[in-house]
Amino acid sequence: MPEFPIESFASIMQTSVSPAVMISAVGMILLSVTNRLGRTIDRSRIIVRELDQKEGGNREDSKLQLRILVRRAELLRLSVSFLVTSVFFSCLMILTLFLKNLSNIRLEEIIVSLFCLGLITLLTASAYLLSDIFLSLKALKIEVAHHLS
Repeated sequence: MPEFPIESFASIMQTSVSPAVMISAVGMILLSVTNRLGRTIDRSRIIVRELDQKEGGNREDSKLQLRILVRRAELLRLSVSFLVTSVFFSCLMILTLFLKNLSNIRLEEIIVSLFCLGLITLLTASAYLLSDIFLSLKALKIEVAHHLS
């Protein structure tokens, strides 16, 4: 087996730092989004219990809130899916960087493509998260409307 200089390994590690930082950052966003998803699901269950127990005029507002919560859960699920896909592309990029540096195969186009795909999926996840935030404000307005009039 040929000897592998430690300087080459250090260079490989330095090149892999950026995707690793991106994985860490996306992980923090993923934590936030999954917390939002959990709270949305918990709130939906509370409203369903309230609907099972109450009758009268406030049911329509609760049903509207429930529809919004279901839509929010769908948006958050999509956001989580795209965030995980972004991490996947970043991991593939690190693997490709290692393969490129170890074997001297030209993989630059693949590396750039994986980086772009990682960023595109991160942007898409952010768009779904922003949509969830707008919907959560709509649900809040419905809930507090009776107290503000």
